Amino acid sequence: MRKMLKPVLRRLGYKSKPRPFSEFISFKETIAGAKAAGVSVGDYIERKHSTGPRSPLDQTIDGLAALGLFNSSIEKVCELGPGSGRYLERIRALCKPRLYEIYETSSEWRNWLVEHYGVVPRSCDGRTLVETMNGSIGLVHAHKVFPGTPFLITASYFREMARIVRDDGWVVFDIMTESCFSREHLDAWFKADPWQWEWSPRMTGRDYTIKMFAERGIALAGSFQVPLFPAVTECMVFRKTRSGSQK
Repeated sequence: MRKMLKPVLRRLGYKSKPRPFSEFISFKETIAGAKAAGVSVGDYIERKHSTGPRSPLDQTIDGLAALGLFNSSIEKVCELGPGSGRYLERIRALCKPRLYEIYETSSEWRNWLVEHYGVVPRSCDGRTLVETMNGSIGLVHAHKVFPGTPFLITASYFREMARIVRDDGWVVFDIMTESCFSREHLDAWFKADPWQWEWSPRMTGRDYTIKMFAERGIALAGSFQVPLFPAVTECMVFRKTRSGSQK
């Protein structure tokens, strides 16, 4: 997402120097670079910005697989802020949904994703998933979005994700919890010299988040940390029980 929450709903790439959310991945340059390299857009971005043998995307998919998310088919998926579609590409290939809808405000990327993947675009208002029906989605997910959003926006989307997920459905997102700010992680933030960035990391309480979803019949299935320059973020994986109620 770009215009929805200027400037925090941006994709954050990996470079040798800090890359603030405001540096949204260029559409034209990325498409041209991927074409020249002969790889998919998702692979191109991962190769360009990632460090280490397993990219943050790879680590996220590995973690979701370990928790059983791909053990059964998922007919309907909703993604918040897919941006260039890195996660969309992998999730779509693994889940093979009948419907994949997106909330994305970058018109260039949104149009490209619709043309390239056949996803269904939804209108964004910056706080809700207004065009998605209650209890209709098997997987609702967001990646590298909530680490930079103000608390009330994050909480509003949490409520919306809980509203639209169906019984036995999954809710997946990453947030910056207390564990993401250990002494080592905090040192990394200070070393990155982020004072002139247009965004700053927003901590969201882990226990609060778990309780908020539990009150709506959605239980934590597990969590794991993944890299987010210059430190980490925590990927939270929830699942709604059949007896879960919306409040």
